[in-house]
Amino acid sequence: MPMVFTIHRYVFRDLFKAFALATLILSTVLGLGIMLKPLQQFSVDPANVPTLIFCTLPVTLTMVIPIAALLAATLVYGRLASDNEITACRSSGIGLHTLIYPALTMGLLVSMATLLLSFHVIPTFTRKFEQIIKTDVKTIIFRNIQKKGNLGNMFGNIRIHADSAFADQQQLVGVSVLGLDGKKIDWIVTARQVDVFFDTKEQDSRVNLTFSDAVRIDNKNNMTNVGRLRIGLPIPSLWRDDIKFKKHSELKTIRQDMTLFNPIAEQLKDFQQQFVVERFFQWCNNLLESDKQLKLPLADGSGWIVLRGQSCALNIPAKPADQRSPSQNRTAIITGIDSGPIRLEYHRKNKNAAAKLYTAQRAKVVVNIMGSEPTAQINLEDVQWRYAGDDQALSPSLAYYPVSGIAAPPEITAAAEAVGVDQITAAQDWQWAGQINSPTVALLKLWKRLAQACNELTTEIEVELHSRLAFGISCVVLVLLGSVLGIIFRSSHLLTAFGISFIPAALCLITIFTGKHIAEQGSGGPEIGIMFLWSGIAAVTVANVLIYRKLFKQ
Repeated sequence: MPMVFTIHRYVFRDLFKAFALATLILSTVLGLGIMLKPLQQFSVDPANVPTLIFCTLPVTLTMVIPIAALLAATLVYGRLASDNEITACRSSGIGLHTLIYPALTMGLLVSMATLLLSFHVIPTFTRKFEQIIKTDVKTIIFRNIQKKGNLGNMFGNIRIHADSAFADQQQLVGVSVLGLDGKKIDWIVTARQVDVFFDTKEQDSRVNLTFSDAVRIDNKNNMTNVGRLRIGLPIPSLWRDDIKFKKHSELKTIRQDMTLFNPIAEQLKDFQQQFVVERFFQWCNNLLESDKQLKLPLADGSGWIVLRGQSCALNIPAKPADQRSPSQNRTAIITGIDSGPIRLEYHRKNKNAAAKLYTAQRAKVVVNIMGSEPTAQINLEDVQWRYAGDDQALSPSLAYYPVSGIAAPPEITAAAEAVGVDQITAAQDWQWAGQINSPTVALLKLWKRLAQACNELTTEIEVELHSRLAFGISCVVLVLLGSVLGIIFRSSHLLTAFGISFIPAALCLITIFTGKHIAEQGSGGPEIGIMFLWSGIAAVTVANVLIYRKLFKQ
């Protein structure tokens, strides 16, 4: 028995040396490749690069150590067979099954390490990676503005351009912010100066831009002075929004409440915003049809308006592509009583400020959702105004006059926030909402997209759990197969060992990743994809059983 233990230590030592060397080389090459994206996209501080590389190490190790263990087993046992050491051991009464114990131990250790990395270590380190990016986001933003004058696609469909950036004062000068709807520009906000505030808390970290004397230009080239405006942008994330980098406990929590997963929360927010728009127009129309007027407060609390008209109807775009775009479905047409002019009273809380009375031939209502709270703007066309009590002094006719900063009723916002993911995924038709008579194509599209995303997320979580388990278990069967292949082919050449070990490893990797793709993309459920995911491991296991049975009989 002491001799057996000595042989085990000898074999395991060689296995560990080959495994460590292969792991070091492969993880270095792969780790540098993973780091290219943050270095190019975010222009991180070079001082943080070593820390970021360390944070990506668990990700690379998860993919590297199964291959490294397989390569080490094939190389070491191939050398043992080539030097006739296995023959000598068997002639001394030490069976092949005993010599395989070090490989089995290596496989089990690597399997446990892979499972530990994928379920616990990787999520912790990726969170640390994201925290470094968030902590350095101020430097990243101001450095990019100073170098390029813009932030590229850092904030998704928002483009930020500035003439100058002053990091110490946290200010941008000569700023233009563009909101994109696909490839089209939906809106532009410009300002001479923007104050930047960074909120880097653990959840929902944001960059808040506060505009002074802002001017907004919509997709119809209508220009509006919106004064002081605040826009909050979520700090971009590389891995936080990926299920692959979530802990097992987080996956279970997300399965119970999908709004904890940021992409679902963003889609739900888009749906709720469009819901507010259409519910607001319907609310206005109901009041105008019944009372011929509606009273709306100003968002800043400085006063209110009273609008007198006949109806408020959503302005449906003519193009089918625009009908599916939420940003194109946020305007309503107001008609006057008996097709007459629209009348609007503008009241200020200040007692010394006289009310203004506007008479317009046409009027549109536009809901703005850029700020923290949705606000409405009434665009009056072909309009005249006078002070209350002055029946004679009408102003010259104005082609266009905006009344902005109108607050939406809080009950409408509350109704939208009450619509949750469970209601959306369980709905079979629009009747579940019960608050919008004729939803637009855009709102229905957002609803269906969110329902589909929730179903896909449920499948993705299930498949991710299976793939992690498959990765861990594959380490054992691959190391065992690599060991016996090394014995059969009896080669100590590194390239030969790598070529032999690559075939079963590639089979397992291909079936795991292909099975994930089939499960996530298939319309008939994830079962077929999950079965295919495990098929490679099953094939290698069967090969192990057949080959070992044949060798044990010899």
